[in-house]
Amino acid sequence: MNIHVPSTYEVYRGWQSIQGTGLEIGTAVLLVLAFGLAGSMVLFLLPTFIACRRGVHNAAVVAVVNCATGMTGVGWVIALLMACMMETDIQRHARLGRSEQTFPGVP
Repeated sequence: MNIHVPSTYEVYRGWQSIQGTGLEIGTAVLLVLAFGLAGSMVLFLLPTFIACRRGVHNAAVVAVVNCATGMTGVGWVIALLMACMMETDIQRHARLGRSEQTFPGVP
């Protein structure tokens, strides 16, 4: 009884003849996974990026809410709303500047 067990080289050659070179397939899969991971991380951290870009006064709070509860989906939406609706630094300085003019005697 002759049982032929293919060597690793024979299996690799068979894979090449069917799918192309194994290295190209592995590289393509790795690149797809890497770009997929990078894209999902950018999407996950989108509220934090928006808060930083807008110059939200408490952008660190948005980042903490996003990272701590963003995986639930509801937390991600809350972080996105915070990033879009919170007061920016420019608005805060304008508001505080007006309140300082209201009380000129306070240092």
